[in-house]
Amino acid sequence: MNGLWISPVKFISVLLAATLTAQATPSDPGKAAIDFLEKVRRRELNLEPGGDTALSAQTADDKKHQIARRLERMAHDLGSDPLEVGEVKTDENFAAVLVRKIGGFDTSSLQVFPIALVKRGAEWTAAPVPASFENAGTGYASALRKRVEALETWMLREQVLDLELLREQSATRMRQKIEVNLPVKDLRNCTAQQAGERFITACIQRDLPSMLGYLGGLAKQLPEDWPARLKAADHAVSAGAEVARPWRLLLAPEVIRISIRHEAEDDRGEVTIACLDPAGNGRESGTPVISTVNLGLTKTADNLWQITPPDEFLQDATPSAEDADENSDPDLLDDFPVKWSAAHPPAHQPTAELVYQSLTKALHDSDLPTVLTLLDLSNPPSLARASCIEAARIWWTIHAPASVRHTMPLAFKEDGAAAVGLFQFFSAKDPNFYEPQAFYFEKSATGWCWNPTPTDKVKAPLQAWVDAETKHWSERWQSALMANCLTLEKIDGLPVPTEDAARGVVLAWLDATHRGDVPATLSITTRLNTPESATTTLQNLGYEILGARHHKQAPLITGIYQGKCSTAVGVRIDHDGKFNYPLYPVIQTAQGPRILVEIDLIAAGNRGRDFLNRTALARLWKADPAAADDFKKLYSQHQAKTDGTAPASPP
Repeated sequence: MNGLWISPVKFISVLLAATLTAQATPSDPGKAAIDFLEKVRRRELNLEPGGDTALSAQTADDKKHQIARRLERMAHDLGSDPLEVGEVKTDENFAAVLVRKIGGFDTSSLQVFPIALVKRGAEWTAAPVPASFENAGTGYASALRKRVEALETWMLREQVLDLELLREQSATRMRQKIEVNLPVKDLRNCTAQQAGERFITACIQRDLPSMLGYLGGLAKQLPEDWPARLKAADHAVSAGAEVARPWRLLLAPEVIRISIRHEAEDDRGEVTIACLDPAGNGRESGTPVISTVNLGLTKTADNLWQITPPDEFLQDATPSAEDADENSDPDLLDDFPVKWSAAHPPAHQPTAELVYQSLTKALHDSDLPTVLTLLDLSNPPSLARASCIEAARIWWTIHAPASVRHTMPLAFKEDGAAAVGLFQFFSAKDPNFYEPQAFYFEKSATGWCWNPTPTDKVKAPLQAWVDAETKHWSERWQSALMANCLTLEKIDGLPVPTEDAARGVVLAWLDATHRGDVPATLSITTRLNTPESATTTLQNLGYEILGARHHKQAPLITGIYQGKCSTAVGVRIDHDGKFNYPLYPVIQTAQGPRILVEIDLIAAGNRGRDFLNRTALARLWKADPAAADDFKKLYSQHQAKTDGTAPASPP
């Protein structure tokens, strides 16, 4: 039989499917437009014919490239703000939808995107060119062209009108958003001092609606310079950890702030905040400074307190830390330690060893406020201020984002009313560098405290001990640091870790390196019994900790491979937009499964990485040939699966 034969059963199935399709509920053009823009925003749009748009199959390649570039510009304009459907106009199988970008408080960020849609069956599909039915295969019939041209004209006209309406409504929307966080009655019933200090709290919490409320956003008549206030505050909050001076004085979590002066008279007031910035004139390095910020306050016509920030907060130019310090009143700067100590009672200790332990913990926990409570701030103001600045400098040396360090206590000595502790600052950037620090402690009227600026009189009796211990620990500090990093005598001998156990160890490792927690990483690490093992382990540890700072998203596990000597876990890591595929060997030890981080293999196709992979395997082969051969086989499986194209699964 030459004709097409369909069985009765199949014929009924086809007929039923056609009936269900004919009765399917049509999709909503507004939702289709939003879905289209979300894919554009995520840069996940399939622009091929039959994909996510109504692109005609007859569209030339040059035109496709033009459309792709236009959609890329649209993705940038979309940003991350929420979208909502505005006006919708339909004409049988054609539709025009206005989509509003409404997020944020700045009217300059408001936008309206006109989207043309074509109905195919029961589904609405966006045309590939915004505000146009071009290249959507609509045909060339005169009557049809007039209909789509009418929709295009409507979109372009209504886009302008709707954007004007959005901007007119923006003030009302803004007040509604602000009042969710800051009710008008709270701003009306507080004092000038409370308003100033609550504004600082809102800055610390990066609570933009409340910040704008204190800056005048709830007043019936907005301040004359409102656009500058709104833009400055919005940009400061959006900058995140990169916020620049002077706003970082109010927003950065590491800055210590204390209210040192407030004045109020009728409908005016002023609050002065002293800020100890450990970063000084930059986030990564610099000499810490104490700067003051003066916040002027006035009552508006509707009886609301309104903050007027200094001019430099509303300008693009950012003053240096030195300029800010020079422009501050020295008497007010000396008030910082006095006011801080009054608000945060000293945490002096009954013994020298206890304050030594307290300092060790505070430095490890990134707790600068606690560090300051260990100082004796009852000294003359200038000396107390110098102690605060030096303590902040030491703290920032350890905790600056670009320089991950771990404070490692080595030895302690007490001599009468003075004591000293010797520390090693392990650096992820230079993990084998010996950088000892001697911190001195003194007995005061309120107990033992830390003195970061000791006099020669305090240091002299302890200097010989410091010199001897510094030399003693130069060859021993690595062993002490790696006390919890188990040394392997032999790899084979125990059952290899289960897949779940290996997965758990690698996830714990990735979490610890992301946090920069050196003790936690070493507690789940093992190493070979070779002369270069300690150095290589610390080098790889430092590399992984620093690399984790550049991860754009959480690492994903790509595969787990069990061999005879180890279980290897493959991971995909997004490092500054480029993917790496490391393979981590997990070894079963008498103390449980641990990661052998000194054997670092990364799936790659370049000569440089291949050489490093061979070098790592050669180190393992010297220690245990069988384990090296086994791990090489696991790496081959990992390389085959993660050649840069294999999808990764969440851990």
